[in-house]
Amino acid sequence: MSPSSVAVSAPGKVLFAGGFLVLDRKHTGVVFGLNARIHARVEPWNDKPRSLKGEGERHILVQSPQFLEAKWLYRVGSSNTPDSSSEEEDVAVNVEQVPMTTQDDDEGGTASSTTTNKFVETTLRYVLTYVSSRGRQHVTTNDIKITVLADDDYYSQSSAASKSSTTTPFTSFGVKLRNAHKTGLGSSAALVTSLVAALLAFYLEENGGDDAASLPPQKVIHNLAQAAHCAAQGKVGSGFDVAAAVYGSCLYRRFTPAILEAVGEPSSPGFRDRLRLCVDDLELNHKWDVEVAGHAIKIPDGLILVMCDVDCGSETPGMVRKVLQWRKEKAEEAGLLWNAIQQGSDDLCQELRRLSEVDGVVAQAEEDGPFKGLGDILLTVRSLVREMSAKSEVPVEPPVITELLDYCTSLPGVVGGVAPGAGGYDAVALLIKSDVDVVRGLREKLDGWKGQDDSGATIGHVRLLGVKQAKEGMRREDVGQYAEWV
Repeated sequence: MSPSSVAVSAPGKVLFAGGFLVLDRKHTGVVFGLNARIHARVEPWNDKPRSLKGEGERHILVQSPQFLEAKWLYRVGSSNTPDSSSEEEDVAVNVEQVPMTTQDDDEGGTASSTTTNKFVETTLRYVLTYVSSRGRQHVTTNDIKITVLADDDYYSQSSAASKSSTTTPFTSFGVKLRNAHKTGLGSSAALVTSLVAALLAFYLEENGGDDAASLPPQKVIHNLAQAAHCAAQGKVGSGFDVAAAVYGSCLYRRFTPAILEAVGEPSSPGFRDRLRLCVDDLELNHKWDVEVAGHAIKIPDGLILVMCDVDCGSETPGMVRKVLQWRKEKAEEAGLLWNAIQQGSDDLCQELRRLSEVDGVVAQAEEDGPFKGLGDILLTVRSLVREMSAKSEVPVEPPVITELLDYCTSLPGVVGGVAPGAGGYDAVALLIKSDVDVVRGLREKLDGWKGQDDSGATIGHVRLLGVKQAKEGMRREDVGQYAEWV
C-alpha cells in the first residue's frame, strides 16, 4: 500500500539545572519539555511540477510556509554505480539539494531557496539510509513533500508577523528564516525529532500510516535523531535537547560520545550498516547507555514553569569551550564546585517530587509556606552558578541577568528562577504559582524593564513567552489541522 500523510510534533525544552554538567556522564541535567512544538507533515508529492517529472529522478520538497522563500528541493537516489563493490554500496543514500524554478500553472512560478538547511538535509540523509537498510528500497522511488511548522513562541515576532486566518494556530512570521530571531527553546532538536518520527512512520508502517496514534519505538527515534542532530551540528553534543523532544520532561544522563563517533561519515564504506546497528542498538562494543528518567521530574499542581525572552545587547561566544578549558586547568576546583551544583540539582528534583505528593499544597503556599524551601534551593543553585561564572570568567549568570532574576523573585507568586542551559544573556526560566493574576502581574512588571551592568550589557526588552512546561514528548498529530499550510 502506498503511504498516506503522516504528521508528528515534538516539544521544545529548557535545561533548568545542570548546564555544562550535562556534558559529563558523571552528572545529570534537569530538563523540562515545553508545550511549544515543531510540527512535520510528510505526504506523497502528487502535484510535483511537470518540469521535474521528466527527469526520471525522485525528489523531496521541504517547505516552511511561515517564512519567506522557505522551500528546499532535494534530489534523492542511490549512491551506487554499476561498478561499485558491495562495500562501496553500503554508504548513505544520496540526498542533494538542487534548485527549483517552475513555470507550471499549478506552482505559480515559485522557486526553492538557494540557502542550505543542514538540519533538514542531514536528517533526510540519515533517515533514508536507515530505512533503506531495513529493506525499504522505495525511499528512492517515491516523491514526497514535507511541511514544517513552528508554534509561535519559537521566534520573536516582528511587525510583519500575522495570522493567516482566525482558524489556524500558526503565525506567518513575514521574514526569511535566516532573519528570524529564535527564542532558544530548542527548535533544531524538535525539528530533527519530528522529521525523524514522521519519516519513519511514513516509510516503515505496513498499513501505510493509517493508525493515527502509533509511532515507531521511542528508542529507535531517539537514537536516529541523536545521530542526525549531532551530524548536522558537526559535533557530538550532550543530547539533552533531543531526549526532551522524544520523551518530554526528564532527568537526563548523557550517552558515551563514542557510540555516535563509531558511525563515521556518510560517504565512508559500511556507513549504512554501522548506522543501522547503532540505531537498533546492536553494536556490541558501543551499546547505548543514555539514561532518561521521566518519573524523576515532577512539577507540583499549583506551580508552572514559564520562560522570558531577553533582548540583550551583548553576547559571549564560546562559553562552553571556555568553561571546559577552566575545568581542565583547575580540575580540583571545578570538580568540587560541579559536585556542589549537582547536589543542588538533586535537591531540586527531590523537593519538586515531595511537593507533588503533598495534598493541598496550593492552598498552603503563602510567603512562608511549602514553596519557600524550593525557593531557597534555587537561590543556592544560582549562588553556585555565579561562583562558577567568577572562577571561569564566563558570564553564565551575568550581573544584568542576576538583577532581572532577583527582581522577578521579589514579585508576588514567583518562587524563583535561573538562567537556563549554558546561561548567558538571552533567557530566564521561572517557577511561579499557577494563577492568572500572578502571570498577568509578572507580564505587566516586565513590560518596560531595563537593565545594564558594568560590562556594558544592556537589557532593552523582556518578553514573557506563552510557553509552560509539558510532560509529553513527541506525538502523532491529526494531519488535517495543517491543511491550510500545505
